[in-house]
Amino acid sequence: MSKTRRRAADRRRGLLLPILLLVILALAGVCALLYWSADALNKRQAEAQASLVSSILDAKRAELRSLVVDYAWWDEVIITLGVGLDERWAKEELGDYLLEAFGVNCIWVLGPDNETRVAFIDGEASGGDIFDRLPRSVERLLEAARQGRTIDQVPAAGLISIDGELEMVAASIVSPFDSIAPPPAPGEAPVVVFVMPLREDFFDSPSLGSLIEMPRFSVNPPASGFLGLQITGVDDSALGHIVWADGRPGDDLLWGGAPLLVAALLVLVLLLALTVRRVEAVVLREGRLSVSLDHERQRRQDKSRFVSMVSHELRTPLQAIGSAADMLDRYGDQMTLKERQEETRTIRRGVAALARLVDDVLVVGRVEAPTHSGEGKTVDLAALCSAIWREVSLALKATQELRLVDKIGSPVEGGAEVMLHAVLSNLLQNAAKYSPDGTEIEVELEEEASGYKVSVRDHGVGVPANMREAVFEPYWRAEATSGVEGAGLGLPVARAAARSMGGDITIESDDLDKGSRFVLRWPHD
Repeated sequence: MSKTRRRAADRRRGLLLPILLLVILALAGVCALLYWSADALNKRQAEAQASLVSSILDAKRAELRSLVVDYAWWDEVIITLGVGLDERWAKEELGDYLLEAFGVNCIWVLGPDNETRVAFIDGEASGGDIFDRLPRSVERLLEAARQGRTIDQVPAAGLISIDGELEMVAASIVSPFDSIAPPPAPGEAPVVVFVMPLREDFFDSPSLGSLIEMPRFSVNPPASGFLGLQITGVDDSALGHIVWADGRPGDDLLWGGAPLLVAALLVLVLLLALTVRRVEAVVLREGRLSVSLDHERQRRQDKSRFVSMVSHELRTPLQAIGSAADMLDRYGDQMTLKERQEETRTIRRGVAALARLVDDVLVVGRVEAPTHSGEGKTVDLAALCSAIWREVSLALKATQELRLVDKIGSPVEGGAEVMLHAVLSNLLQNAAKYSPDGTEIEVELEEEASGYKVSVRDHGVGVPANMREAVFEPYWRAEATSGVEGAGLGLPVARAAARSMGGDITIESDDLDKGSRFVLRWPHD
């Protein structure tokens, strides 16, 4: 059964590895696709938001340019500002009107040399110089405004930073349409300058605030968790960034899809486990059937070989018995007492050999039986060894001495006494046959963590290391033991009995100068 399970486990691993590899690759592909999709969505969202901010900012700049054009090219205002008609309204009320109506907080009308003709700061008339408030970079915008001959040539509004605040600035030549009067030369043309800050109303506008979170202007680059659009001034220098919170919708997609992915993975794993269990059950049944067939085939071969071997062994003592009986029947009255006794001893040796063969056959039958007589009972190993030695020593007329070392000291539970008798009888017979007369046969009883151990040591010729498995083959005998009577069945029968108890017999003689040590081990019940 253990071989069957091992084979099934090997086949299961062979099936699992490619399937698990495919699942891992599929999962990695889905994760990579989901991550790529989330990252692409984040990038597209960032680009769209930057484009939105840029578009709204351009629209605000276009509005300011249109406003400055409206006032710079409106002939009545030009007459007022240039000629001086209605001087009170132009110099006192124009700035307040533009501040309230359009949010223009700074207005300058500059002469050809950028001298201030009219100025309004936060709606109030002022005589301050433009460069007292605006950076020198505005000069480029003023020069471009003076070069404009038509409305289309009026430069676009630019951006400046004043005290960390972002403001728009637009300028246009003060001149009527070509159809009214020709514009003055660039070196003589006055210009009008409007300045409009980008305040909360810009960042909180529905067109911007509804699509991005926490927009604001910062002179520093965007911090972690924020996106930004770089702002350049009228001289193309960097002023700072319009920043906003990075919403990262791709992360929502990622985390929203993760539970579905995990659920799908769990379902896939469950289906895989059910499939593997189904396949494993089929493979296990096939393995059991194959092993059963192998066992049955092996058992038939063993039985056939055993029957042939027993038949051969039976023939020799039977022939000896038959010959001795014929001699006694025909010539018994002519034989001397000594000759008749010799024939009688031949018959008895033949009977003893037949008895041993019958005992071995009975043991083999018990080993192959489904239940074992005596299994599960309490066995006194020391008493059993002593009793078996008495039987062996009487049967073989052994002259050796038994030295029994009992390290257990009490009966053991769960021993199969019949099987133990078969094992110990064969081991002690071997020890008596191959040990010199007068030597000791040592038997040691021990209890280990995993079970029980019985060691039988003799002082005979020993078993070479390369033959320690061969001696357990039926009918196998070493050349060194050819002079000792035996059929080569004792050790095979002993090992079969030991394995029927879940144990085994091994030869552990590496530490011995002479002889062999046979060790029987079997587990606790």
